[in-house]
Amino acid sequence: MNLNNSFPNLKMTEKSAFNFDRTIAGVNITERGVKSYTKSFQLGPFQFTVNARPSGVLGSVSIPGTGLSKRNIKLF
Repeated sequence: MNLNNSFPNLKMTEKSAFNFDRTIAGVNITERGVKSYTKSFQLGPFQFTVNARPSGVLGSVSIPGTGLSKRNIKLF
């Protein structure tokens, strides 16, 4: 069965020969370049995280060690 004929609008993406995903000093780097910048800081019992990438700036608030968090807060 040829799936390309079943889904004519589906674009097949070329996979890279290797995978690389590393965060160094808050900068997320993949085999295709820099993807985002992340900075976390703690204020009292709360931890705040800001994630900046080309699609916008998102944030999250959490209480470390409990698993409670509010993610994907649109900042900009």
